[in-house]
Amino acid sequence: MRILFITGEYPPQPGGVGDYTQRLAQHLTIAGHEVITLTSVKGRWQLWRATSRGDEALAAPRGRASWRLVAAGRLAQVVRLIRSQWCHIQYQTGAYRLQIGVNVLPLLLRRTEIATAITYHDLLPPYLFPKAGPLRTWVTLLPARAATAVIATNPEDEATLRAAGLQPRLIPIGANIEPALPPDYDRAAWRERLGVAAGEALIGYFGLLSPGKGVDMLIDLAAGQPHWRLLIIGGAATTPTDRAYAEAIQQRLARDGLRHRVIITGHLPAAQVSAYLSACDVIALPFRDGASLRRGSLLAALAHGCAIVTTPPASPATAAALTGAVQFATAQPDSFAAAIEMVLQSAVMRDRLSEAACAVARRFAWPTIAQAHLELYQTR
Repeated sequence: MRILFITGEYPPQPGGVGDYTQRLAQHLTIAGHEVITLTSVKGRWQLWRATSRGDEALAAPRGRASWRLVAAGRLAQVVRLIRSQWCHIQYQTGAYRLQIGVNVLPLLLRRTEIATAITYHDLLPPYLFPKAGPLRTWVTLLPARAATAVIATNPEDEATLRAAGLQPRLIPIGANIEPALPPDYDRAAWRERLGVAAGEALIGYFGLLSPGKGVDMLIDLAAGQPHWRLLIIGGAATTPTDRAYAEAIQQRLARDGLRHRVIITGHLPAAQVSAYLSACDVIALPFRDGASLRRGSLLAALAHGCAIVTTPPASPATAAALTGAVQFATAQPDSFAAAIEMVLQSAVMRDRLSEAACAVARRFAWPTIAQAHLELYQTR
């Protein structure tokens, strides 16, 4: 079977959706299928074929690449040229620069032999024009109404899609970074490299810098805790809002003299991310909309057996899945700081959280996720 993935971001571009798409493509290839990924970089199309040795670059279609509505016809033409059995859209509004050309793609392909699927990595509506209101939600759900199959990655989005009259299949994501420590890994040496002194606690955050993830609150907390060092594993995201937020974070660190207390690594290879996750005492993920199983950063921390403090999920099903494997705390400074301190003060608690995190992570194994996709594709 030839499967085409469409994604607004793909490695080496930063972003969880791109990492997810690459991992899924690799495991579908291992299962004996051909997977091609279409993305765009600086206004040019890029095509990648997953192989057992990694990604192989293919000759890309000519012409300017665009996710804009006016270019949707050209996008459909490119898809038809690839001659896949399935065209599978990995949908996250921000990854497509808030453009909606990809939203109409399933409609444009309905009269072809190509089946279409869409995986909603979030349900944030695109910007259309001032006071667009309900039209933004309608545009977000339009591809689901026209597609052959719809996938939700978490119980919250599944419930929202069902409430809209759709019938999504729930297929979770896996860890975007799996444990892969460098040879001869020495945890103490990696902490020393960061300048973490004996008696200091290393609090880690993993993910891109964006307003909804609470990094500004973590910086506030680190500024008031002299025995903490904060390690931000990641860098700026791609949307203008996220880039502005990341720049504001950098300016604040410089203005307040916090660069020795707060370390931002920028984007790193997977092995270095794995090493830094394993070097931390606590991973703090204060998502302002609550922890969710659509967060690859959370799943990566679980897979590494980290002691995690995060915010309570909106979904009871997600809360049940994570209870005992993470320490919940509201996204309020006092509450979150107290939870981190409680975990830091108890080695027994950290060990218990680590063991439970690894057990939860095993439910989100990539071979299982790939098999669930194949079962979906084969129902056509």
